[in-house]
Amino acid sequence: MNLLFLFAFLASTVAIVYGAFLARNILKLPAGSDRMREIADAIRQGAQAYLNRQYKTIAIIAIVLFLILWLVLGLT
Repeated sequence: MNLLFLFAFLASTVAIVYGAFLARNILKLPAGSDRMREIADAIRQGAQAYLNRQYKTIAIIAIVLFLILWLVLGLT
């Protein structure tokens, strides 16, 4: 069990370091032309609108499930 914990810890550490390395390298790259930045901004706005809608939907579902479980299981 101890070896499994060590492997999981090392794998997660390597993944975090690699992710930080990739993020740093990507952020160093030039942003591109004005047209590319305009397109990227439009994509960013659309993605943010989509995520906001998803968060609201998931929040509603979570609240409904919580209430159903609370009432059915009699949690107080």
